[in-house]
Amino acid sequence: MKFKYLFLLLLAPLVLQAQQNYQTYKIKDSRPNRSKKCKSYIKIYKSLPPEVRYDLKVIEGDIYFVFTSSEYLKKIFDKNSDGIAADIINRNLYRCDGKMLPSSNIHNGYLLPPIYRKEILKNMVVTDNGIVLVKYKKLPKGFNPEDIECNLLVIQKKYLCDYRLFTNLNYSNWGILDMGLYKDSIPSDSYHELSKEVKKELKFVIPFEKNKVAFETSDIQPLYDSLNLTDYNITEINIKAYSSVEGTVENNMKLQEGRAESIIKALQAYQTPEIISNVTAKENWVAFLVDITGSKYEYLSKLPQEAIKKELQNKTLLSQLEPILQTHRKAMVELKLEKKFTEIENDPVKLKALFDQNIQESNIEEALYLQKIIFEKVRDKQFPDDYIGKLEIPKETEYGPLLNNFAIFDYEQNDTYLYENIQNFEKLLEILPNNLKIKYNLLTLKIKAWTRGEQITNQEDINNSINELKRMGLEKSLITRLRMNYLIILTQYKMQEQDFRMKNRALKEVYWAYSGLNLNDQDLLCLSKYLAVYSKFEWAESVLAKRVKDIDVDEELLFYYLKLTISDKRKTRDSRYRTFMLNAVDKDTKRFCDMFLPVPQGGFTFQLLDDEFLRDTYCEVCNE
Repeated sequence: MKFKYLFLLLLAPLVLQAQQNYQTYKIKDSRPNRSKKCKSYIKIYKSLPPEVRYDLKVIEGDIYFVFTSSEYLKKIFDKNSDGIAADIINRNLYRCDGKMLPSSNIHNGYLLPPIYRKEILKNMVVTDNGIVLVKYKKLPKGFNPEDIECNLLVIQKKYLCDYRLFTNLNYSNWGILDMGLYKDSIPSDSYHELSKEVKKELKFVIPFEKNKVAFETSDIQPLYDSLNLTDYNITEINIKAYSSVEGTVENNMKLQEGRAESIIKALQAYQTPEIISNVTAKENWVAFLVDITGSKYEYLSKLPQEAIKKELQNKTLLSQLEPILQTHRKAMVELKLEKKFTEIENDPVKLKALFDQNIQESNIEEALYLQKIIFEKVRDKQFPDDYIGKLEIPKETEYGPLLNNFAIFDYEQNDTYLYENIQNFEKLLEILPNNLKIKYNLLTLKIKAWTRGEQITNQEDINNSINELKRMGLEKSLITRLRMNYLIILTQYKMQEQDFRMKNRALKEVYWAYSGLNLNDQDLLCLSKYLAVYSKFEWAESVLAKRVKDIDVDEELLFYYLKLTISDKRKTRDSRYRTFMLNAVDKDTKRFCDMFLPVPQGGFTFQLLDDEFLRDTYCEVCNE
């Protein structure tokens, strides 16, 4: 057995060397006079529209050069000495104990022979959507396509003028901002607030005293009273419990889990139905690093976590930091509530009779309240799906709010039948021709239909409808949101038409308009992805920048921000960037570590580990 391990140790360097080479195929280094030797390429590259992109892909054992414009490809490779080459990089060259790369100014891994203009044009195929595929070389034996990444060398006059790696940033998953549908509800002065809400969610923060775990029922009583929980049952509670960072990880996790369980136990004491609970416990590294930034303790942010914990064993330092640390011991609590229904409200027959009675008596406000209950009962499968169809409402102006809500419910239950839903709202407009809410709802569905093509609507129809709603006095923020979605979709159409002037104009207007809206994390992420599609990466980053430092930031937003910025060494060396990364680690450690997998395995790129700041965090967190 001892000889076996000795043999493997001797073999390992040979395996690595087999996946590297020092051959440069007479490609010349353009440094230090790159601006002169690559003048032609630099000029053309600067003129490229931002949507024109390079890529190298391995497809069924063959390496393909992918380019998004045949016109610009021919401009770049206009001489017989212009070409491309692929540098194959294996994941096993990047390890926490160091990496083994060849000492070449031309490449980093296993360089394949270049191909030049004549062969590029000969092997070039243009797809129906304008994408250029150039068959380059076969992937050499010994390389697993799942474990490698191919970097591109762009050669001009036999000089290396560009060396680029490729990351896993999806450019096809953008969408429009959420618009919602305009529901009719009971006026606030007609019913007690609780009577209007069938289900609701509440979020709040509970601070903890140092080393205190237990929560008594009396501690929760003020919270219970303030939330008016006597009218509701808690159906679900989600708790994210945070400890301050001093002490051992094991003790901190035990402490926070105990605190969370005590909250659940105290709330459960107020009701019989069992509360579904979900608890996560974390050390509050994000808040710690944010709060010491700019203070005399900022030097700690540059240390590994274990080193920080060791520093905090100093009682004097710990005492000085206690005013900061005490704010980090807390639980972020989310409650899902459902109204306690009466006997009649729980009985489908009696509830229908009561609803019909209020319709006959034209008691619209009470009918709207009962309608909410019915919708929730159907959604939760407490009432059969055909229950809604048994409720009859006269097709008259007086009952417009109820008819509008029924049309919205139909859409929410069957949103795949978009054309039928549009027809439903068009029929409502015949009954209520000047109803602003119905016009708004119809327009939001038409905008969604426009993303799929122009069979139902078109640019002029959408634009005219937005202007009409503006004249009718629709809230300014809703008009802005509609306008932004109009421009987002218009950008796509103008791009397809190669109308770059109008495309860029729409892009700018969307970017200028967004700051005037109160956008949630999902909207911000949607907007950022849209801007990235058109290579406005700085704009895409700025849209997300204010949220990423917050501990309650949406996970998808945070990880997308990392993808936009993590390749920039100017950013990663900033101590604040470590805060963003640890925030991501707290939300999903595996997802963070998986960013450093090879692109074919869904990673962003393992070549991020070239960056010492990223490598330090990766090796500390991911335990490679």
